[in-house]
Amino acid sequence: MFDSYKWNNIEGSGSTENLTLLSLSTCGFCKSARQYLIDREVAFRYLELDTLPPEEKAELKSEFKTKFGRRPSFPSLVIDGERFLIGFIKDHWDEEID
Repeated sequence: MFDSYKWNNIEGSGSTENLTLLSLSTCGFCKSARQYLIDREVAFRYLELDTLPPEEKAELKSEFKTKFGRRPSFPSLVIDGERFLIGFIKDHWDEEID
């Protein structure tokens, strides 16, 4: 899923492909989500969709909708390519990220 994009990879425990963060560069919740993952020292990859060319952004949103039945909101965290969290609610993320 989302294989054709140039991801920003953050090293940590696990594989960067297990956690995929879709965010916006101007979103405070997105920045908090990214820092949360860094602080947890887990590997993840992320994109800031507002920095992508319009056609790539539209393609990624379409791919997300095809997979999950809805467009992404920000931040969106895709876990193992199978489930996702919308928004940064620390308690929910604590339950899902080990």
